[in-house]
Amino acid sequence: MYFAEEEGINIHKVAKDAMIKPVFLYPEDSADTIIEKLKKEDTNVCIVVTKDKKFIGEIGVEDLIRLFLHQVKYEPLVKTLNIGYRRKFLYKSAKDLINKHKSTVRLNDSINKVIRLLYKEGFNYIPVLDDDNRVVGVVTPSSLIDFLQNE
Repeated sequence: MYFAEEEGINIHKVAKDAMIKPVFLYPEDSADTIIEKLKKEDTNVCIVVTKDKKFIGEIGVEDLIRLFLHQVKYEPLVKTLNIGYRRKFLYKSAKDLINKHKSTVRLNDSINKVIRLLYKEGFNYIPVLDDDNRVVGVVTPSSLIDFLQNE
């Protein structure tokens, strides 16, 4: 297993050093808004927050694909006609599609903790929260690599 201290990386660095700006969704955002933000921001995940940026969960491209596949499998008309994939999805909002993220980090959590979560849990991103549980950033494997490369 790889951890930063084994490679002599400065473990006094913290999550805020490797985070990037998140793409936000709000619980009432429509399905069209979700798709639009994912495409426009060229991201695989959006962070769902309250109006005051408190973390709720996330919605990723994989979640949308899973919903479409479920629809194809369990809706006979969609399967038979091979159309209508978006029908059920269009009536959903972000609050209906939210995934609860199991792990978050704080601004001042060690970079080693972030590496462990990305590696051990296999996450594609880790939300970074401030002391008021507001999302202030995300750490992704690529933002972590950029950070470590510049160390």
